[in-house]
Amino acid sequence: MKDRVSRYERIHAAWNHEERDRVPVAPLNCYISAYLGGISIREMFLEPEKLTAATAKTREIIGGGGDQEDPNITTLDHLSLLGKSGWDQVTLNWRIWDEFPPEGNIPSFFEKAIIEDYDDVMERGASTLFFNKNASPDVFKRSLDDFLYYEFEYPKVYAAAWRKFVEEQETPVMMGGRATIPFELVLYYRGFPQLVRDVMTQPDKVKEMCEWLLEREIVNAFKQAMIMGSGEVPGAEVIFFQAGVVGPPYVSPQVFEELVWPTLKKGVDMIVGRGFKAHVHMDGDLTSVLHILQDLARGLPPGKVLLDLEKTNMKKAKQVLGDKICLHGNVPAALLCMGTPEETDAYCKQLIEDCASGGGFILATECETPWNAKPENLKAMINSASKYGQY
Repeated sequence: MKDRVSRYERIHAAWNHEERDRVPVAPLNCYISAYLGGISIREMFLEPEKLTAATAKTREIIGGGGDQEDPNITTLDHLSLLGKSGWDQVTLNWRIWDEFPPEGNIPSFFEKAIIEDYDDVMERGASTLFFNKNASPDVFKRSLDDFLYYEFEYPKVYAAAWRKFVEEQETPVMMGGRATIPFELVLYYRGFPQLVRDVMTQPDKVKEMCEWLLEREIVNAFKQAMIMGSGEVPGAEVIFFQAGVVGPPYVSPQVFEELVWPTLKKGVDMIVGRGFKAHVHMDGDLTSVLHILQDLARGLPPGKVLLDLEKTNMKKAKQVLGDKICLHGNVPAALLCMGTPEETDAYCKQLIEDCASGGGFILATECETPWNAKPENLKAMINSASKYGQY
């Protein structure tokens, strides 16, 4: 009889291209945990014990859950430079509703240009982004006590709730800290139309701004991870280094190589160099730049880098990256929402056949699980890892 393999051991083996008992499965569950768990979005963001209880309930609904769980650090500082400021205090103009559709909605972003002059921001510092006339007006409605609480105390409360979850569920977290790939931060703070022009007229300045943002973003993620329990809480040693629209088809392969890749690689090197692991999450179809991404783990110890892909051809990714980088993905969101359990099962079977050989693969969703995904489809996904993923 084989010794029981823990969920963390299974995930750790995949990062290291080792074949243990089976392929790990880890849907990236975010708002769906609140929806199926029966709590409001406000409760999800501000009451971590309710979020972890809802997450545990969701795991039961979808057949036991995956081998790791997203601790939803999004709720602390989603795309914000203002520390642990919470959803309604960020410098970007995020809006939130208490309930899910049709009564409400999931959080939405209303773009405003915060960066007006690159040199001015880099000369005067990050405060020009925090306290800006185009910032969300909610920033200025908060008391000093609230700012201090969400910056220094709330992260500890949040970490305590997830530490308890890990112990009770015997399930590691997916990450301990999160950082945004700098090009995406520039996109949000500069605005899409302005950045498109900048890429054409002043690409060197865009690149300089990405470099300027990188260290602060990565160091903030280190702080998050330490508070979440890196070195003690399984999974908290992982930094989730993410971006949504920094690769094809949103930018050309040339722009990716010249303006995205340098700080992407440098950020991964910083993460690993400080003793953490890098979970690189990238939306879009990166099939055309896989030859660039094959250098993502270059010069680094094995087992330290994972690449989480959305629309990318996973069979091709396995061929190009499979012996270098652990792959994570990519059951389509549309399938989970509108497909059948049988269709989900068949898709997962094919993904496992394409990517599992030799280890280095975690069966997962493309980006996050939609809040309205069918529970029976998620259950089929979870079960497929045991049905087809035995080594």
